[in-house]
Amino acid sequence: MSRTVLEIVRSAAPAIGLERPGVLFGSTSRTEIELQRAVIEAADMVLRAHDWRKLMKISTSTGDGSETEFALPSDFLRMPKDADVWSSRTQSPLSRISPEDWLQMDVGIGDFSYGAWTLFGGNMVFRPALSTGETARYWYVSKEVVQGTDGARKERFSDDDDLFVLDDRVLELALIYQWRKDKGLDYAEEMQAADAALSREVESDKGARIVTQRSSRLPATKVAYPGVITP
Repeated sequence: MSRTVLEIVRSAAPAIGLERPGVLFGSTSRTEIELQRAVIEAADMVLRAHDWRKLMKISTSTGDGSETEFALPSDFLRMPKDADVWSSRTQSPLSRISPEDWLQMDVGIGDFSYGAWTLFGGNMVFRPALSTGETARYWYVSKEVVQGTDGARKERFSDDDDLFVLDDRVLELALIYQWRKDKGLDYAEEMQAADAALSREVESDKGARIVTQRSSRLPATKVAYPGVITP
């Protein structure tokens, strides 16, 4: 069973030369406030180190024949590397277009009648507009790496009983490293320990890869675009 954030901090306290705190987020003392900041930063560091499977979600955009821009999910952090956006109309991935190629199409240099997408302005943008009832689905990594006492996910710790969704031992080591770094102390050994634990967890997580299966009736390649497409 996962430890609470207070339990993680209490476990790390001796290693950073502190007394084990009785409370964390309910305290107004400088030390506890600094610990709050350090554990939040450590959690963010672990979050951004890898496309964690525990944080993967699917987003679906449904077309109405005219809308081209769809807001990204409120908990969107990023799309996994080389992620595709799949259309229910073509039953194949749409083509990702770079911002520069998108502008070329806007000024009339080329077009993309088969379907393309890009990200800008906090939106998933399609060209042409998704047809009525057409869905476009894609994987994304959620930034909600904390679970509250009510079971709901959130982005940051705010309560002593909050749980870290990912490995709490990695978080503890990252906290020790982060604390020493913030205090201007030597942290080379602690950073090495945190990196080693993180690397092991990343390798373990990679063993549960999501496999994309393509129909044998569909080509595995994407439709060619008359121009240079930058991934």
